[in-house]
Amino acid sequence: MKSVAKYTFILLFLLLGSAASGQNNAEKDTKSGSGGVEYYPLAYYDDRLLVKEVSFFRRHADNGKGEFMDVMVELENRDFDAANFSIYILAVNETPLSRVDDRRDLVPFPKWRQYDVEENTKVVNFHNLVPVKLDNKAVWGEKRYGDVKKDYDDKIARGEKIKMPNPNLDELVHYLTNNPKDALPIVLYGEEGPTKDKVLISNFVPQSPEDLQKQKHDTLSKHTYTIYNAKYKTTIFSHHYSEYRPGYFTFNKVVVLIFNPQKDKNKLVYRKLIDINGLKLVN
Repeated sequence: MKSVAKYTFILLFLLLGSAASGQNNAEKDTKSGSGGVEYYPLAYYDDRLLVKEVSFFRRHADNGKGEFMDVMVELENRDFDAANFSIYILAVNETPLSRVDDRRDLVPFPKWRQYDVEENTKVVNFHNLVPVKLDNKAVWGEKRYGDVKKDYDDKIARGEKIKMPNPNLDELVHYLTNNPKDALPIVLYGEEGPTKDKVLISNFVPQSPEDLQKQKHDTLSKHTYTIYNAKYKTTIFSHHYSEYRPGYFTFNKVVVLIFNPQKDKNKLVYRKLIDINGLKLVN
């Protein structure tokens, strides 16, 4: 009986020591900038916010040089009072690595190979973020960006056909989730409702008289968002511009991130990644 109690005490001591050690390590990782995660990666539920629908629309740009992919996000305020949030809407074109590597067309994988590692490796060919432009150097950091740029320059010097790569989708989402300061501020109005000057908010840049005369609209691509406010309801349109070019293809994935800017940390309250591959162009 004594031996059983003795072994039970030793086991309990080891378990408690292990738990304390893990807790201390987690605290150290949280405080350190590079050693661990500084935020909770999942969205915290906010009972004031209801995301009713996220939908998409692809259309020609009026300047004749490209097209827009619009994202419509319908929000509802479940509270009597107005609530402040902010939002990022990221549109990307993401494909498996083997699809963008021309060398695989010349030397394909053997038919007996059942599992293709590169099919699970996704690359972002281009991205468009609303409301600000996303800088790859900011996402990667100085050192990582320098290494990627050096590798790119070396391959160009060897005569290889290659494009300057982008951070992958996980890296983009991680950076945005951890840096919500540039997200678009939005107000979900309650019973009082918006004033007349807040019903429609947009960063549309109209044509200058000179542009009208020359029938051009070079500032069209700068129109990135439109917001409609009403009692308890807000509808956000993000406008993602993509210019026509050889071998043109458009966005196929969208990420919506909504934050509560009043929180000290873990500001993310909504996160959704949507595959929109095959979205048809409307004339």
